[in-house]
Amino acid sequence: MSPGPNTTMIVVSLLGFVLFCITRVPDERATAQFIVKLLYFFLCTMGMVISAVVIAFQCYHYALTNSYICKEMGEYCLCTLDPEDPIARTFTYSGVTDCSAIVSTLPVYYLLQMVLNLAQAIVCLVGAFLIWKKRYQVFFAGLQTGSPSTQNWQKV
Repeated sequence: MSPGPNTTMIVVSLLGFVLFCITRVPDERATAQFIVKLLYFFLCTMGMVISAVVIAFQCYHYALTNSYICKEMGEYCLCTLDPEDPIARTFTYSGVTDCSAIVSTLPVYYLLQMVLNLAQAIVCLVGAFLIWKKRYQVFFAGLQTGSPSTQNWQKV
């Protein structure tokens, strides 16, 4: 079983806490700091991708559940996508006596999961962006003022 987005978020938050507690060493000379930052960036990116995939699946299931037509059959609920089609895909929910719970409550859960996973993906994107910005968003104009030995570069 692969780690889900929640497990990834827990590890990312723990690594973020470790990054917060580590005393910053200039120019990332500390190997531990570099490894933790790299792992943090990788896990943020992985969490963002996993969240996006989960959102796609939740959208599919939401659309699927909205087109259900359900019938109560004793101790279970039988839902189909097209009741006129004899070979249509059917879904059986055992232990459900009220089919309105499937048709009304399940789509709300899917919407809630989509919103929460979207928030999680945004948090992962911000975390990855902050690490990326801290390291790679320093651009030099290429114009050197003064002699080459002083290395006075002009930041843009």
